[in-house]
Amino acid sequence: MDSNPENIPLDPWQRLTAVVQRLDQHIQVHQKLEVAKKYALEHPLVTLYIVAAVAMCSVPVMFFACFVIGSILFSIIGFLFVEGTLLTIGCVLLGVFLCLSGFLAFSLSSLVVLVWFSMTVSYSLLQSLRAKLQETVPGYMYGNQRPVVLTSGHKSSEE
Repeated sequence: MDSNPENIPLDPWQRLTAVVQRLDQHIQVHQKLEVAKKYALEHPLVTLYIVAAVAMCSVPVMFFACFVIGSILFSIIGFLFVEGTLLTIGCVLLGVFLCLSGFLAFSLSSLVVLVWFSMTVSYSLLQSLRAKLQETVPGYMYGNQRPVVLTSGHKSSEE
């Protein structure tokens, strides 16, 4: 059994053409156009009046259509400019924020590394100073007693 019993075309363009042909046959457009041409040739003044009236009535319609199209285009272009400006401002603010936050993160990271490095160096300096004090000052022990301080050749009273 055929899935298309009425032989209706499946392509949308073919369907539209078929509908136009059916309307043309039903309304008989070609015959009515021939009658209108014959009437225009027989009555030129009436034809001139009808053409002038249609032309004069179409002028305001054309102006209105141009106004509507121009307004729509102007609105779209204005929207694009406003939206483009807002997007540009947003991108600039985002870029500034990202640069500042990157600079701040780099600065804080550098500060942490600098503090860590300086603390490590100062700790190693303190350790080497303690070792030298233990070697050079007799009786110096770290944390147990105060170092012996020699002033003008006399020993301290603690000895």
